[in-house]
Amino acid sequence: MNLSFFAQLIYLVCGAVLFLLGFLIFREDSTRRLNRITAIMLFLAGLGPILGAFGLLLQQAGSPAEVDFTFLNRLYNLWEFFFPQLVLFSLVFPVEHHVLKAHPRLPVLLFVPHAFHLLLSFALPDPSRLPALRQLLGLTQNWPALLQPLKILLQAMLSLLELAAAHHETHFAALNILYVLAAVAFMQHSYQRLKNPRVRAQTRWVMWGILASLALYATAFLLPKIFPFQVERELTYVLTIACLLIGAGTLAWAIIRYQFLDVRFIIRRSFVYSATSGLLVGAYLLIYNKAKSAVNSVLGLNLPLVEVIFLLIAVIAFQPLLSLIESLVERWFLSAAPDYQNFLQRLSREMLSVMNLKQLQEKVTHSLRQALGAESVYLFLEDEQQAAFTTVVAANGRPDETRSDVIHTEVRFRRDGQFVPLLARMESPVYSEDVQPQVTDAREREALGRLRPKLLLPLSRHGELVGILSVGAKQSQQPFSYEDMTLLTLLSNQATIAIENARLYQEKLAKQRIDEELNVAREIQRMLLPRQLPDSPHFDISAINLPSLEVGGDLYDFVELPAGAMGVAIGDVAGKGVPGAILMSNLLAVFRATAGRSFHPGEVVENLNAQITRATTPEKYATFCYAVLSPAENRLAYTNAGHNYPVLVRRDGLLVEFCLSDLIVGVCEDADYHEHIIGLEAGDAIVFYTDGVSEAVNQNLQEFGKDRLFEVIKAGRHDSAEGLRNRIYEAVLQFTGDMPQADDLTLVVVRMK
Repeated sequence: MNLSFFAQLIYLVCGAVLFLLGFLIFREDSTRRLNRITAIMLFLAGLGPILGAFGLLLQQAGSPAEVDFTFLNRLYNLWEFFFPQLVLFSLVFPVEHHVLKAHPRLPVLLFVPHAFHLLLSFALPDPSRLPALRQLLGLTQNWPALLQPLKILLQAMLSLLELAAAHHETHFAALNILYVLAAVAFMQHSYQRLKNPRVRAQTRWVMWGILASLALYATAFLLPKIFPFQVERELTYVLTIACLLIGAGTLAWAIIRYQFLDVRFIIRRSFVYSATSGLLVGAYLLIYNKAKSAVNSVLGLNLPLVEVIFLLIAVIAFQPLLSLIESLVERWFLSAAPDYQNFLQRLSREMLSVMNLKQLQEKVTHSLRQALGAESVYLFLEDEQQAAFTTVVAANGRPDETRSDVIHTEVRFRRDGQFVPLLARMESPVYSEDVQPQVTDAREREALGRLRPKLLLPLSRHGELVGILSVGAKQSQQPFSYEDMTLLTLLSNQATIAIENARLYQEKLAKQRIDEELNVAREIQRMLLPRQLPDSPHFDISAINLPSLEVGGDLYDFVELPAGAMGVAIGDVAGKGVPGAILMSNLLAVFRATAGRSFHPGEVVENLNAQITRATTPEKYATFCYAVLSPAENRLAYTNAGHNYPVLVRRDGLLVEFCLSDLIVGVCEDADYHEHIIGLEAGDAIVFYTDGVSEAVNQNLQEFGKDRLFEVIKAGRHDSAEGLRNRIYEAVLQFTGDMPQADDLTLVVVRMK
């Protein structure tokens, strides 16, 4: 078998393979532009080696004198339409280039030079016949002076024909090289923008395979037409064979291993295994025949021992060799195929181990984008405070942009809008074109336009929507397959469970943090409140503070003043937990530093307000009431800064409410606070309380109220301070029952002896 015959065989096989690949890609989705462009490119690529094999066959069939190769050489120029088709392919793969979007008529212009070249090759006469044509026209003879202009014109035209016939192939060879360089540049530019590893691998193999094969082709055919050197015929065969094997091989590899253009070989596993088994059997028979022939030629005998030895080798070694080859095939050709079952199992395990909702969101979107080769994947999670499902989208539309200089904005769909209730009724992945026409709200349509979804998937649990999955179109622009839809359906169940687990876990952590904060706040509050009540010969004093489930900012304090006077303070700071406790601490510190130096409640509260206002922000304020009881003067002076009105009850049942009040503490530094005087009698009882008493609620959400409080106070007017305190406390407990309360319950009772 000579090199020419081997080249002819390789030409035919590679041409057939390229035709087959083009057919498979076209059959996969003939409506898709990229598939049509790729299929035509492969058909043209396959046309070249087939025409080359046909030319070699004609050379072997007869002598060159008997075969006219002029027409065949001109027909061969059809193959050169591959080069503009290659540029067109590079403009749409792996992503459509902005040049094509800006110049939609560019594909037509790409083919104009080669169409002109094809017409020129058929229109130009054979260069060997031009001298005969010159003689036929009589241009070698003298013409009359009158016809000299015509002769000059004909000579010029014939010279142009000679020049075109001699150099047109050189010019178009250079043009083809420029086309190749442009195509590689376009693909390299698109390759740098890719993020998906599988699409990057597809593009890398296709790009470098095309570049390597065309470099060999240019060395064998194009460069010798431009530069003054020749390539030996045998080297031309070798370069062409290598070109075809690399070009067809890399495309086949990209399809089989990386699912180039999502072409799915339904029978590729059994086909590859059958092919490898056939090759193994063929190699065995070839070695057997060669060995048998060698024994016959050396010994001149037809020994059955050779057959026995090879039979034993087949029995012992065939199955292990076949298993080894199949494992290699599995590793090399089939390992990169999407294994959705393993992917789903792995992602399910990873999702269930992620307890942070943001991390879970990133895990699901990133993994799905890689597995499906999707342009974008967004997972919407519910924001209970906004009553909406939200996600974050980069301003440039790239879902995988994480750079700090990229602006990200929130996309939100409200629960009471059109989109969320519509999707909540769905039970499986739906195409966005089936949903979007039903959404008429302008904001929601604009949000869907930013997402550019292809599929929408509701994530529901027991009929309750917990999330929304938006999947963009595939980067390969292929439709979603049955396997893709099955994967998304199965994943939705796993993702729903993972979202619920993460949400419950975060709620548990939040509750633990709140509990810890409340414990700290309770401890601070306990340490700040008086540990024991003052022992006064003039007053009977009792107090109680019962923290609620949410620790409030209730406070009370006593100040023993000269001449037996007693200062009583009660207040309620804004805020719960530790922030409220800190504000309480600051307020009591300022109060204790000020109250011991003054008998005037107005002055004390005014100074307290000024310092708290300067030291805190406006949202940190407090209600506060301070009273100074003077037994020597039988009077009570008080200043109230927005607190619940204290109540005085006399022995005859008369109730007096201290209903004069000023601005709360901590809002306005220059606020004025006034002092009010109430006369006291022996046996009078003054009740200071917080809103945890009057606003305590029962199971019917009814408040205890001031009227009930006044009745209880009036009924206990003869009780001791502790007795009256207990009477009020028991009345509140009986009214509220088992209903948890949101505010602390604080009572201070002072009775004049």
